[in-house]
Amino acid sequence: MSVRLLLALLLATAGLAGQGLRLDSIFRSSERYAVNPLVSLPAVALGAYASQERLLSLQDKPRISQETLDALNPDDVNGFDRVALRINADRAKAAVIRSDYFFNTGQWLPFGLFLWKKYRRDWFDITMMYLEAQVTQGLFYGYAPFGPTAVDRFRPRAYFADFPIDDRQDGNQRNSMFSGHVSTMSTGFYFFARMVDDYNPQFSGTQRALLYAGATVPALYGGWLRVRSGKHFPSDALVGLGVGALSGIGIPSVHKWWKQRHRSRLTVNPVYGGGAGGLTLVLRY
Repeated sequence: MSVRLLLALLLATAGLAGQGLRLDSIFRSSERYAVNPLVSLPAVALGAYASQERLLSLQDKPRISQETLDALNPDDVNGFDRVALRINADRAKAAVIRSDYFFNTGQWLPFGLFLWKKYRRDWFDITMMYLEAQVTQGLFYGYAPFGPTAVDRFRPRAYFADFPIDDRQDGNQRNSMFSGHVSTMSTGFYFFARMVDDYNPQFSGTQRALLYAGATVPALYGGWLRVRSGKHFPSDALVGLGVGALSGIGIPSVHKWWKQRHRSRLTVNPVYGGGAGGLTLVLRY
């Protein structure tokens, strides 16, 4: 998710406060998650800035020399990933366009939850957790030891003479591992599934399995389109999917766990009987 989008959402949230709405209605504590705006807002802003700065530096890697391109050998690619070297270069552009549909759908899908009232009630917590999830996958991309900062892996299109030489020599062709597009869309798909799961405790195990399978299918297909476009190898897409699943499911899980771990409430109930009255105090923790 781009920094511009993140900042727009943060400013929109802050703008609501400036319209005279009470803070307790904006930052209403969810029954399911513990979200502290004093922690989440700066964390999202700083995380988005850090990931964006790293992304810009990754896109500015040194150009690839012609000698290096000529030395690339498809036989050096493992058998599982070699399918990416059998694509049709003439259809790569169409695959990129189609993958962008899944990319954009995955990014925006969680906001579709607000069509239903039960999600709108917790809009702030859901929005903040989703931004945290997207920032988390962005930080994985920029700083993980299995990401492009530590792993220089040439994209499949670097092996194809059919692609323009200027494109093949671009330093960004060194960033095949892992797919940021797939991790971004997967984060959205899995976050959406996790929210539906948490807000529907009546779901059976089969229904939950189908729910998460429904999040996996478009993420997998979006990843396959990235392979067909010559942007990534299958393993790049699978790692991106794993990062998206970890971020999209993991962030709400942490907030939910924290809420349950620190749940405490004192209730006072009147008691009547035998012509007398009194109070009972119940502390839940």
